[in-house]
Amino acid sequence: MKVRVRLSIAGLLSFCVFIVASAQVEVAERAKKENPPPYDVDIISFAAVSSPQSRLDVFIQIGFDQLSFVKRDDKYHASYELTISVLDEDKSLVSEKLWTEEVTATDFDESVSSDAYSLTQRVFEVPPGTYYIITSLRDNETKVSHQVAKQLKVADYSGAGLFLSDIMLVSRISARGDKKIIAPLVSGNVGNVLGQFYVFFEAYSDKQLDSVSVVATVLNKQKERMLKIDTVEVLASGRTQLFVGIDHSMLALGEYTVYAQVFPLRAGETEEQKPLANTSRAFVVHWLGIPKGIRDLDLAIDQLQYIAKDKELEVIRNARTAEEKQKQFLEFWKRRDPNPNTPRNEKMEEYYAKVEYANKHFKHYIDGWKTDMGMIYIIFGSPSNVDRHPFDSDSKPYEVWSYYDLNQQFVFVDETGFGDYRLTTPVWDVWQRPRY
Repeated sequence: MKVRVRLSIAGLLSFCVFIVASAQVEVAERAKKENPPPYDVDIISFAAVSSPQSRLDVFIQIGFDQLSFVKRDDKYHASYELTISVLDEDKSLVSEKLWTEEVTATDFDESVSSDAYSLTQRVFEVPPGTYYIITSLRDNETKVSHQVAKQLKVADYSGAGLFLSDIMLVSRISARGDKKIIAPLVSGNVGNVLGQFYVFFEAYSDKQLDSVSVVATVLNKQKERMLKIDTVEVLASGRTQLFVGIDHSMLALGEYTVYAQVFPLRAGETEEQKPLANTSRAFVVHWLGIPKGIRDLDLAIDQLQYIAKDKELEVIRNARTAEEKQKQFLEFWKRRDPNPNTPRNEKMEEYYAKVEYANKHFKHYIDGWKTDMGMIYIIFGSPSNVDRHPFDSDSKPYEVWSYYDLNQQFVFVDETGFGDYRLTTPVWDVWQRPRY
């Protein structure tokens, strides 16, 4: 994988970091506005090195396939303008940095590669408190801009006792002399990392602590413990940098949280101990070729009910292991892949984009994909036209969805008056109509 990087992290002692009326139009415009930004942002809080303030490290990563390259002098060139604005809790501007990044690709294939990326970083020293960090990225060729806003609570690391910084996810560690070279996982996705990934954090102590237990615990979305790693460390007075390796091979697709805790070592003690300090970080396991909206494999399998046959669902659900379930799920979509020689499966992306849209716009008492409107949207896509009647005096609120190319209409009635629109056509009739 080729990477273009230009950044340095101040204060990571001896470390170098290399680092998207007519319902058809309405739905299309909504989808366009809801596309996620084409770049990733990670913000991590540490203690400043030479002042009692805290430090914000802001990482921004964008894939080459998201930039517009122009061929010049036998190479391909792109540039983008970045702005990072730091606002306090009252939304007053605290600090702002603006600069331009220049990117070069050696050939066309690299310029459209999703594996190659540009990664940059800026550092801000701020007092402890709550901050809003707004990043803006503008492609200088297309003039298209995108924005990502995040909120972060910055801790005070200057007091007496033991404190832990935020956690940085790291894909790999190598050595250069007496320095370590680390590659941050800005996206928060560890699924495509070969072997183990690492959690990196700093410990700040007003005195040396000999033989403490550093425990990293991984919980899934249901708060079930999936992994636990326990190491013994010596924490120096001042700043100590800690790495914990985590093997994610046994983690299924989904959302997780890693908790790092420091405990005292006490011989013979069996009761539950309270940690001296702790920190945590969310991450995801997501596989190459799987739409980003899929974060729970079992839920994604349930959502196949509008496209899969009963026997197909039975085979996937009855898989003996998580690995086998994953394999059966991917095999199901492989059979429907319109371009099997490419890493992307456009049919799967289209299907789960509809599921995600249904969840956002048709959720009521249940998830949007389970509603009648969600079902019709997922099976048939965006209607050609929607005729809404929310306030007719002689009828209950209803909507008529028309599909001109299919010569079909679907009528939804809100019987309760609370926005719970139900399909008037029998469900079995919908199932008999052409779908995927």
